[in-house]
Parts: sequence; C-alpha cells; structure tokens
Amino acid sequence: KTNMEEQLTTGQVAKKWGLIYGLVATVINLVPLILEVQPGWWPVVNIVIAVVMFALATKEFKTDNGGYMTFGEGFKITMLAALIAGVIRNLVNYVYVKFIDDTVMERIQEAVVDAWREQGMSEEQIEQMSGFTAGISNPEITLVLGIVFVMLGGLIWGSIVSAVNKNEAEDF
Repeated sequence: KTNMEEQLTTGQVAKKWGLIYGLVATVINLVPLILEVQPGWWPVVNIVIAVVMFALATKEFKTDNGGYMTFGEGFKITMLAALIAGVIRNLVNYVYVKFIDDTVMERIQEAVVDAWREQGMSEEQIEQMSGFTAGISNPEITLVLGIVFVMLGGLIWGSIVSAVNKNEAEDF
C-alpha cells in the first residue's frame, strides 16, 4: 500500500481493538459476578487479555504500515484502546452492580471480611478496615477506579508491547 490514504491510522486501529478488548473484558469480568465466584487468578486473566489485545492491535498497525511502527505510535494505540476498553467494561460493570444485581458489593465485602477473619484479624481491626473500604466500595467510585486501573495497565503493558513490537524506519 503506497497510497497514504489507504493506511490505517493509529486512531482507527485503537478504536477497533479498544472495542474488541472492551467487549471481551466485559464478558470475562461479568461471568464471576453472575456466577457469584471470584477466583484469585482473575487479575492475571485481565492482564493476559490486555497484553494479547495490545499485541494484536500494534501488529495490525505495523503490518498495514509496511512493517514499521514507532514506540509512540504503539503507545498511542495501546493507551486509546485501554481507555475505550476501560470505559466499556466499567460502564457495563457499573450498570450491572447498580441496577441489575445490587447485592454484588455486599457479597464482595462479606468475602473480604471472611478473609480478614481467616487471617486472624480482631473484630476491632475488621471494623476499622471495613470503615476504610466502605468508601471505595460504592459503585460510582468503583466505576472511576476501574477505568483508572485499566489505564494504568495500558500504561505498563502497552509500553512493554509497544517497545517489543516497534520497528522504526532508519534515518539516512
């Protein structure tokens, strides 16, 4: 493809893969809420999904761009994709927790308190910690924090993927 207009832009690739990433992450994150399970390895699944999506997005851009992609282009793609995915995933999550199953936050809080008891925390310590976590367990704060965490993941994993996949044209 020699014509500049035929090449995909970083924005087009980021939107496409951000949407795909957002839909996949939404499904993957709703399953444990619906089934009322929260496996400990779940955060690893989210990281793997992010890395795979970022790799596919940057690979598509690079392939369409004659095998070239700067770190900056890769970084733009992964950060925009992370933003789109984070908003989609966390908005759907918010709607689910706020309007469809409003007992999710209570169940998570109970599971956390049970875990603290198993670790040997006193009732006084549990009460103090519950007061602290109550602020961050409302759906609105969870929505914002969820987007922030996906963006932080985009920053870290997107940077790594972009550094690995970059292939910059030689300057003569």
